[in-house]
Amino acid sequence: MTTKNNKNTMKTKVLVLADDAQTSPSKLFRFINSLDYDIKVKETCFGGYIEGEWGVVEEVAEKVRNLEKNKIFCRDRGFPIWDKRRCRAYRGGGAREGFHQLEAEQKNLTIISKALDELEKEENKKLDAEEINREYDNIIKRDKKIKVDLFKEIVEEELSSK
Repeated sequence: MTTKNNKNTMKTKVLVLADDAQTSPSKLFRFINSLDYDIKVKETCFGGYIEGEWGVVEEVAEKVRNLEKNKIFCRDRGFPIWDKRRCRAYRGGGAREGFHQLEAEQKNLTIISKALDELEKEENKKLDAEEINREYDNIIKRDKKIKVDLFKEIVEEELSSK
């Protein structure tokens, strides 16, 4: 599979749902199939895969992300759906290579989702230049540097106490 920006090139994307998404993998699967695009769709425990021509996959991925904003994440996949090198149906079962990494990453998506929501709220606010400067001054005062000699003294004291 290649991800070159070519409308005739085949592309596969991984769709991963945040744990707090209202959409389930089966609901996602039905939604994608209802779009009536010429793509392959595979439901998985974490979301699914979509595969088709480059432009079509990109268009579907955009619709899917907008289904539940900041709760559905997409990335390109290097192998086609049902690839014998990756699919456990052909490999005799068990987790495929990279599954445990994907599982660990999925656990962080709820936090990322909340951060994206907060970021969008902040972007909708107008930032006041005076407020920014006050916050900068507070940070500078709070994180005031210490002299090298004092730092050295603190380090030596800590090392000698052990």
